[in-house]
Amino acid sequence: MPYDFLGLTNEVINRFNEVELTAANFTSARGFQVQCKNAVNDSYLWINQREWQWPFNHATATATLVAGTTRYTKASTAKVVDYDTFRISKNATLGSPGHSLIKLDYKEYMDRFVDQEDDTSTQGGLPKFVVRTPDDNFLLYPYPDKAYELKYENFAFTTLLSASTDVPLVPEQYRNLLVDGACAYGYQYRGEIDQYQLNHKRFQDGITHMQSQLINRDDYLRSHMIVRSGGSRGYVRTS
Repeated sequence: MPYDFLGLTNEVINRFNEVELTAANFTSARGFQVQCKNAVNDSYLWINQREWQWPFNHATATATLVAGTTRYTKASTAKVVDYDTFRISKNATLGSPGHSLIKLDYKEYMDRFVDQEDDTSTQGGLPKFVVRTPDDNFLLYPYPDKAYELKYENFAFTTLLSASTDVPLVPEQYRNLLVDGACAYGYQYRGEIDQYQLNHKRFQDGITHMQSQLINRDDYLRSHMIVRSGGSRGYVRTS
């Protein structure tokens, strides 16, 4: 079956020995077919709620700054913003060499630099600092004096599957995980608690396995071996 909303829904329907949907009647599904569609989205949402830094949710946001404006709203699709990745793009026309911004604590900004928001004699400039505001947005110091381009990394919110051809962001090799979760919810809808608990445990175990593969890993191994003194070819462990 294709890896899309229709294909996943039909895989769940097949496990319950119900009648499959087609592209033609997908939007007019009835009864338990609708519950299977909802179960696929419930499974998809649960996976994303269990972990915010899934690599398949990683995104880069771009914003054009407004001269004289200090405070900005983060991208509407951004769930968690990585403040270590804020940077101004290189632009010879605007005189921007391109550089990373330094994180600054909000209280320190309020103590030292907040006057820029009220002092009309301040001219602004090329931003050097980014500050996370209490409402989970951000501000810049100094405020921009030109329409510089700002970029930053984030992990995005989940968008529910809707059209029959919608493809989940979860990689296809984990399709069985999505189906296991959807089946668990299907049994829950039917009130079959024993089957729900059995399938939901398999679903949870699958998520843990996916975390170990995609998140809980070292990017590289660092050697802790040094050559012995005296010209020996042997090695000794230092830690």
